[in-house]
Amino acid sequence: MTKLDDNRLYWIDAIRSFACLCVLLDHSVIPGGTQGREIIAPLQYFTVAGASVLFFMISGALVFNKPKPFVPFMKRRFLKIFLPMLIWTVIYLLICCFINGIQWSQLPNALVLMFFTPQFGTYWFIYVIFGIYLLTPMVATWLEKCSRGDVRLLLLVGCLAMTIPYLGLIDNDFNKALHLESGALYYFMGYLWICMMGYYIRRYVNITKFKWWHVLILLVVIALPLLLRWVGEPYKIIQKRTSINVVLLCACYFIIIKHIKLSDRMKRVVYNFAQHSFGIYLVHKQIDNFILDPIVNNLGMSYYVSIPFVFVTSLALSYIVVHLISKLPYSNYIIAYKS
Repeated sequence: MTKLDDNRLYWIDAIRSFACLCVLLDHSVIPGGTQGREIIAPLQYFTVAGASVLFFMISGALVFNKPKPFVPFMKRRFLKIFLPMLIWTVIYLLICCFINGIQWSQLPNALVLMFFTPQFGTYWFIYVIFGIYLLTPMVATWLEKCSRGDVRLLLLVGCLAMTIPYLGLIDNDFNKALHLESGALYYFMGYLWICMMGYYIRRYVNITKFKWWHVLILLVVIALPLLLRWVGEPYKIIQKRTSINVVLLCACYFIIIKHIKLSDRMKRVVYNFAQHSFGIYLVHKQIDNFILDPIVNNLGMSYYVSIPFVFVTSLALSYIVVHLISKLPYSNYIIAYKS
């Protein structure tokens, strides 16, 4: 039985486990279903907030917490996340070559490019987070010297800026306002800002008692996208990973799970699953693409059947694969199993 560590943040393990499940559920929507399309948009809205966006907050909560020397930090992070991703990218590319997904002549070019840009779309998150890690020693040092009010002001400005795309309901050009490289807010917004929100919630947000307005905020965050569910283009605006709705919903997930009191048994459960989570992220989509997608498409399943089928099967197979790999020597360099 795993011995509990009084210094470990098990609520982080719980958030990471929840986020991992959201990733699998989000990726369980396989194109080609004939029935049940109406459940896809709301499902993906709630899971995309719990998936990649929540992982950015987790990263910010952990790595921005205190200053770190650049070289040791980057060496540890390279071995922990980037090296396993490179190994699984090679595996993916080789599988594609054998099943004629790509030409063998394209393999050398892809092997070089994988150091700079994702060759497997699901791994985009690792490239973004590794870029943020390059700034982490500087950002963490700055945050240590900031007051709570300074960080809060930064987050407030970000929240206000994220409402700009909603003005696209009036004029479509506002949709592009935060995404133009020549725009004043382009380099301010994005995933680095979301990481800072994770840092702020960890350090400063401690709710001893939930109040009525906490529930009201949560209901508003949930209700707005559902109210706009049927109006087409506006729904696409709020469904983006960096929309204010998605970020606030993610913050709600983070705060609620942070304040859930875990029993010793549940701490062991979330710790165990969190240890497998990065490996599951690395392997699950390959299982989906090469095993589950053909099954679903050949059987013509409706989304009501295919989504739970793919989710449960992908979770089970991915967990088994990662658990077996964890028994091998140097498994930490393959699936980053160790904490």
